[in-house]
Amino acid sequence: MEPAREQQLLGHDVEVSKEQEEDAPEGHQEEVAPEGQLEEQANEVKNSVEPEESKEKGDSREELEESGVQEKLEEPQEPGDLEENPILPTESPKTEESIEKDLEKEKPDEDPEELPTNVSQEKQAEDLKPEEDTTKPEVVDNPEELASQEDSGEEKPEESKEEKDKGPTELSEESPEDSSSKETEEIEELTESLKIEESQGENQEKIATAEATEDLSEIPKEESTEILEESPKNIENNKNREDIETELSEESSKTIEEEKNLKNSSLEVTEELKKDLKLEENLENTSSEIQRELPEESLEEPEEKNLEKELEENQETTKAEQLKSPPPEEDLPNEQVTLFLRQLVHQLWPELGSSPELRLERASAKGDNYLGVVWRLQVAAGRRSLVVKLPPQNRVRRKQFFARPCFLRETAAYEEFLPLAERFQEEWSVPLEDRFRQHAHCFGTRSDEPNECIVLEDLSATGYLLHNRFQDLSVEQVRLVIRSYAKLHAVSLAAKKQWPDRVKPLQVLVDIFEQRRDDYALGVYFENLKGSALSSLLSPKDDGVYRSRLEAYFSRGSYFDLLLPLVSGSNCEPFAVICHGDCWNNNILYRVGASGQVEDVRLIDWQLMRYASPVTDLAYFLFTCTSRSFRQEHLLGILEDYYLELGLHLERLGEKVDELMPRRAFEEQVKNKAAVGLLLAMMVLPIVTMQGQDVPDLQAISERIEAGATTDLHGAGFLGAGNETTFRQRMREVILDCVDFDYI
Repeated sequence: MEPAREQQLLGHDVEVSKEQEEDAPEGHQEEVAPEGQLEEQANEVKNSVEPEESKEKGDSREELEESGVQEKLEEPQEPGDLEENPILPTESPKTEESIEKDLEKEKPDEDPEELPTNVSQEKQAEDLKPEEDTTKPEVVDNPEELASQEDSGEEKPEESKEEKDKGPTELSEESPEDSSSKETEEIEELTESLKIEESQGENQEKIATAEATEDLSEIPKEESTEILEESPKNIENNKNREDIETELSEESSKTIEEEKNLKNSSLEVTEELKKDLKLEENLENTSSEIQRELPEESLEEPEEKNLEKELEENQETTKAEQLKSPPPEEDLPNEQVTLFLRQLVHQLWPELGSSPELRLERASAKGDNYLGVVWRLQVAAGRRSLVVKLPPQNRVRRKQFFARPCFLRETAAYEEFLPLAERFQEEWSVPLEDRFRQHAHCFGTRSDEPNECIVLEDLSATGYLLHNRFQDLSVEQVRLVIRSYAKLHAVSLAAKKQWPDRVKPLQVLVDIFEQRRDDYALGVYFENLKGSALSSLLSPKDDGVYRSRLEAYFSRGSYFDLLLPLVSGSNCEPFAVICHGDCWNNNILYRVGASGQVEDVRLIDWQLMRYASPVTDLAYFLFTCTSRSFRQEHLLGILEDYYLELGLHLERLGEKVDELMPRRAFEEQVKNKAAVGLLLAMMVLPIVTMQGQDVPDLQAISERIEAGATTDLHGAGFLGAGNETTFRQRMREVILDCVDFDYI
């Protein structure tokens, strides 16, 4: 029951009781129980319901019992304060049964507590007034509200069953003035007691609320001096209090546990941050060397490593530049290639165990290779090494750079032609030092798409290195290359005559450029090369004759129309041979001896291997790898060296040079086919003259072309501020030599 409503009801009871006392006959006047008996009974109730209550509360309650009056509080009280204002029991002339019957008749239609909130307290008090008994002038408090609350199971402060059964409250014989004064003092004492309780915090308020509920539920019945046992409702209230205390304890424990977890989490985060900082510090301190280690079942990712290799006191070579950023994932061997490599290593070196340590590192610097990716595979901490060639894995780049046809062509070179050349020379017992063996030994290949790979011997392990393409080649270097080509071509001419069936499959090879004849974007790019070549010439006053000759040559047809007849073998029979095909500096390795002299060479990258005139290899090499001054002085002598070596090697193979390549036929081949050097120089010199850091993004070029764009050397990024001057100079020299030697 709300405190304000209780005050109104109590005031109403006091007024009615006074009227009854005045109007009732003497025989019906109610007697006040002896003061000592009431005090004793109240103390027993207090001790049985709440023995742990403070002494101050007990004293306040005893003073209220002595007054025999239910006070009206001047200010609204908290629900817990109701325990400080119990209604003391009085003797009633009515029996318990008659009171219960009256209560049944007086039961209201609805619970006053459920009245709408906009109803005033005065209206609620009027509704809660009990009906007067017409036969007996007594006032009965309204217990129906308590009964309704008990039935609804609400757990708010409510009056007990004993309070429902009580009779009308007996007033004390004290005067109103004394009673009012005493009430004021008692209220002040109660207020002080409440302040002490409120200071105990939120948890103590919950416990106090539960205790107040218990207090209200234990009030003695009328006409009885014995203390009733706790009702089931009291037991339930006790349980509620215990549950609240348990809940508070659990919440406190959870809060402490959460704080501990938060602290632990904070420590863990701090540790993780420390680890991250340490890892970043380690990464910053590591070498920029690109190197990836292979796990037992798959190739391990390369770690960053610089592959700047210092050439061994060779003035004609320089340090190879290397990528400084980790390679893209698509440049690494895929799972199938990884498995293939592990199996191959085990077959080659079983003594190293089934799972030796494998590491990958870049085998070529940026700008040294355009048609694929070259790795050096370090085995067992460098005790063995191999070179692994892979095509690009990106679909667009594979298409635009013709990756698969080029890899199939190189695979055919290592799997078919070069082994055939070796067997053919063995057949004739050619001494090892005289054989054509200027190529890398191949240990294995795969040609299934997209798992193409070629595994070669690591020539750098035996001292073979690239020559710095920005430095001139020596005469001896050029002669070694030319003699190597002479041996290669001699094997082709002799084997074509002696083993025609074995050579036949190689004779029908379709040139890579022929396969791309209908590529519109490539055709436009090649046509734009003509303009770049013409722009390299000086003014008409200085280079007028050369310009006229070049323009006349270009007028014969498109770039493809000029190039394809020069790289075809069908129009130069019976002198066509198997050619290396890609004869620029980056595809030739040199070995320099301790004395500084060049001892031998190796031809690598057979991706453009073709069946054509032997002059295609010679002209390609001489016009892209030597200078005008060198050619003016040594060209004819170099061609003579070639022809002599060709004859010597044919004799080793049981053939005569005059029958297979007469001098006149050779000279005609040079005259008719040497222009290929000009066309291939137009294509290759922009790359030859470009520094590694200026190499364009081949993937970006591929995507632009795939989208339908056409471009030229500048648009593709192969010609720019870094190399344009050098390109123009060298291109002009090639044009002048081709005109001077009457090749165009």
